[in-house]
Amino acid sequence: MRNIIIVDPFSTGYNLVEDVIRRGYKPVVLETIQEKTEDLDALKKIYAAFYHEPQFIKECDSYEETLKLVKGFDPVLILAACETGVPLATRLADDMGLPGNSAKNLDYMIKKDAMHEALKQAGIRYIHGKKVKSAEEALDFCRENGFECAVVKPLRSAGSMGVFLCDNLKEVENAVTALLSVKDFFGKTQEEVLVQERIFGTEYIVNTLTLNGKHRLNTVLRYTKEKTDEGGYIYDYCEYITKLEAGHTKMVEYAFQVADAIHYQNGMIHGEYMIDDKGPVLIEVNCRPMGATQPAEFMDLITGQHETDSLLDTFLYPEEFERKKKEPYRLLRKGYMKLIMIPKDMEAENHPIWEVARQLKSTFKVSVQDPSAVVRYAKTRDLETSGGIIYMVHDDEKVVEADINMLRYIEKKYFQFILNDGMSRRWFIDGKTEKVDFKKIIEECHLRGAVLVAGDEKTEIEGAQCITPDSLGDAHKGFDYVIIGYQKALVKLGESECLKLIFDTMELVKDGGKVIIPRETYRYLSYEREGAEELMLIKGLTLEAPDGFDNGRVIGTYESI
Repeated sequence: MRNIIIVDPFSTGYNLVEDVIRRGYKPVVLETIQEKTEDLDALKKIYAAFYHEPQFIKECDSYEETLKLVKGFDPVLILAACETGVPLATRLADDMGLPGNSAKNLDYMIKKDAMHEALKQAGIRYIHGKKVKSAEEALDFCRENGFECAVVKPLRSAGSMGVFLCDNLKEVENAVTALLSVKDFFGKTQEEVLVQERIFGTEYIVNTLTLNGKHRLNTVLRYTKEKTDEGGYIYDYCEYITKLEAGHTKMVEYAFQVADAIHYQNGMIHGEYMIDDKGPVLIEVNCRPMGATQPAEFMDLITGQHETDSLLDTFLYPEEFERKKKEPYRLLRKGYMKLIMIPKDMEAENHPIWEVARQLKSTFKVSVQDPSAVVRYAKTRDLETSGGIIYMVHDDEKVVEADINMLRYIEKKYFQFILNDGMSRRWFIDGKTEKVDFKKIIEECHLRGAVLVAGDEKTEIEGAQCITPDSLGDAHKGFDYVIIGYQKALVKLGESECLKLIFDTMELVKDGGKVIIPRETYRYLSYEREGAEELMLIKGLTLEAPDGFDNGRVIGTYESI
């Protein structure tokens, strides 16, 4: 069985291991020397997710030793699975005469200043910038070019780490000073940083494949970022473009020109672009598969293939590359990735996003910490410090768009339903309760038919079935009315368990039926009345307007169609 060397298979590149096995080859994972211990921890988690365990080898202290080690495997291909693996994979493939790219062009592939210099030399649009070693040098560059605002970033990075959007020269000064005082994404001391003209427009990802200098489009995505108070640039969400829109063909054509300009001959480029009133311009190229640790199955649902799948087929089956090159650009389904933006440093006692996302029709996978684990989070400043990712896909674009908007709204206004620090319901743990009068609710709301009463204690009420959290499984969906009257039961639960109990109880109402949450109950929920209303909206219920006789009760109607 022939070997394929995979350099650093983390982020989305982890899928390469299984893809190689499926094609009848043997994956050999080459781990580069990692400067950051957190990278080693991330690798362990990804390795644990492999279906099959590959053979592992490690980069040696010298390049010559590493080259000798790799030669011993007589590989068919050497592929970089993520950003850290690009330099070594490129050099090894070049020295061994395997399909890849010339190592002499490596700076164009990995350094943000060099790639734009290559565009300049090729006579295509580029972003004007300069490497600087001090804040004073950065300010001089901005003043010389009339830049009142600018972008400051490391010469090498990934996931927007260390990228600052500066609205004025004072922010430029602060950003350069900050970057020169810390290590970059790869754990290297920064002696220089890049200052660039700031471009305003819509941001895109164009993923392309190249074989023997010929290029084809793989996928196009549009992404939305937000500027932090510190000037950082963080991902909010990213969406797959199902069909090309006006202006996109020019961007794809430009992406091919970018690949030519950096002398790219073989492999995949994950390029980030901006479209403004002048047209497309490159932000940066990343000569490896797209990141965000996307599951292969998620991408398959959206595009019919996945990034690493296509990369392997490009090298192993050249005729497939030519066939795909002639196919029209069409995606099967709409897909989104929502990245959790953490508003401040915090300690999360649990992760109710698991329960919230479970209610949304388009949720494919939630990638956050264990829902019951206590985790310390830093405020989100870049992709590395996001709180996790929710992967979303659906046949109906309107459904997934509604779900992504719902998540964004909750994140902004009801963050304790995303990650909970244990403080949102602390105030009511005083032992005092105001008993729910279920009979009064039934009478005042004129409830007739199948009525479910859910409370802390087992009771009997004429005209209703009564349950407690422990006997929830005794009731089956089909009730005309569900009254949620839990109190002490909610006090005992963490936020995730509390939401699960509420959602599971709501589940018992039938189409066209109503859920009622009285004031005596919603005072035990995070955000109280608004929290109860938001939970109904998450579950897909329509809120009913007060009629003057409901005494502050929250009422929602379940309409599945």
